Amino acid sequence: MTGLQRLAAVLSGTPADGRMVAPTLSLYGARYSEAEPQTYYRDSASYARGQRGVAERLDPDVLFGPFALALEAEACGAELAWHGDGPPIIRKPVRRHAACAPEAGGASGPGRGNLPESVARLVDEFGGEKPVAAIAVSPTDLYALVYGLDEWLEILLFHEKEAGECLASAEEHFATLAAAYARAGASFIALPVEFANPRILTEKLIMDLTLPCLARTFAASPLPIVFHHGGPPLAERIGLFKDLPKVAAFVLDEKDDSGYARRTLGPLPVLMQGPSGPLMASRGTAGTIAAARRILESAADDPRFILATSGADIPLSADEETVLAFIRTGREWR
Repeated sequence: MTGLQRLAAVLSGTPADGRMVAPTLSLYGARYSEAEPQTYYRDSASYARGQRGVAERLDPDVLFGPFALALEAEACGAELAWHGDGPPIIRKPVRRHAACAPEAGGASGPGRGNLPESVARLVDEFGGEKPVAAIAVSPTDLYALVYGLDEWLEILLFHEKEAGECLASAEEHFATLAAAYARAGASFIALPVEFANPRILTEKLIMDLTLPCLARTFAASPLPIVFHHGGPPLAERIGLFKDLPKVAAFVLDEKDDSGYARRTLGPLPVLMQGPSGPLMASRGTAGTIAAARRILESAADDPRFILATSGADIPLSADEETVLAFIRTGREWR
């Protein structure tokens, strides 16, 4: 079966030839592109070359567009720093009040930039066989990157009017990028969501401010949404998000109880869960397989479950055989 066929089986709740497997291998493609990360993430041809290597050598069921959230903050004026083994990070946030509206529609903004172009190249080459996932910053999280975490928390907690203005501009930014991803042919948009998690914000702020923002944004999205846990565990309060529009799947943290999440959400949304991607290098093959089998066993009776990796990207230092063994573990699971 192809990745698209396995996805169709998951969505319909029918059996497939093993579990669908979707490790996050955006960064890992840099191994095969023979380019430094700055070129890999900024040049769509280089990115596509790396993901071609991912497809040919590892054959995951899903290919990912660039998982480089800082590139969206750059469109808002943040300065980036690059290093040799990962995506860019924020070197210097935007000075508060210097600018609130991201340049999403500008010639250099992500709405017309390398992010959707990279997705379009993957769709052109692999769209008949594999879903292509676009990655975006949640509108609730964008200004944590643009202004910095502490500044954004202060705005959310003590400056309601300013928070609303920033969220409105972030919604516009997301809408522009989502439209570009839809034109590129992406299957869905995956976005880490941290600033709607009760471990980060009070439930009152979530209900009054960030949850309505997500509801508006998702309802207007031209593509299905994959709600990623971002960092903290998600299942314990996943009921807060069960009625959000257009959410096709939830990506759980490795430590989450997928059974509890399923009972809370009901039968329809897809659940995605697996070992921590960032820990794959340190765990090695045996530890990764053990963690994957434990998670597969806990979801054995769930027909709408995808074996994924949780957290951020699998690092370049992870051994290729470990990644292959992880994928085989899911494919061979019956």
